[in-house]
Amino acid sequence: MHEHHHHSHHHGDRDGAKQPEIFSHERAAMLDDPAREAWLPTPALLQILDAPQGSRVLDFGAGTGRYAIPLAEQRPDLHVVAYDVQPEMVATVRTRASERGVQTLKATHDAAELAPHSFGRALAVNVLHEIGDVDVRRIASLLQPDGIALFVDWDGGVTRDVGPPNDHVHTKAEAIARLQRLGFAHVRDAGTPQMPNHYVLSAHPAT
Repeated sequence: MHEHHHHSHHHGDRDGAKQPEIFSHERAAMLDDPAREAWLPTPALLQILDAPQGSRVLDFGAGTGRYAIPLAEQRPDLHVVAYDVQPEMVATVRTRASERGVQTLKATHDAAELAPHSFGRALAVNVLHEIGDVDVRRIASLLQPDGIALFVDWDGGVTRDVGPPNDHVHTKAEAIARLQRLGFAHVRDAGTPQMPNHYVLSAHPAT
């Protein structure tokens, strides 16, 4: 069944995306499935992200705040910004953050609120296959010159019994090539056996 999305975005924004439709907030419960922790463990993810003391961290495509909220909780020194294009997701993040007393997190669905070259780290989990080339370039432009983006996404090169079909996602090689084409340099494999269904790539903005 084809879901209808209430977006002001015209289709051009998603040119280059591998997945035909954006993941809808109507399926948000899937993002909160506790089973996910087994193969995409939050502590390992935040360790690889390795945000410098006092830095600004962007969670791009934050969904329900599954990673942004624990990051803000564990690292009160950070300024965490959770961005998601879907206002319903952002509302969820804000509610959860306030329920848990997290005060160092800002959530927004307006990309205009994200200042260029202002983030030390960017995190994009299960997002690269969904976003268009415009957004990939945007993530690069939001990083400070010495900043790093961490792209964690379903690996189209492995056989999985979870996640989207492989023709909706990138292989690691495709992801690396796409990032290098769209404003990133020094793309390296930061993967871990703890995340068998995903590739993990760290990338610097190209100068």
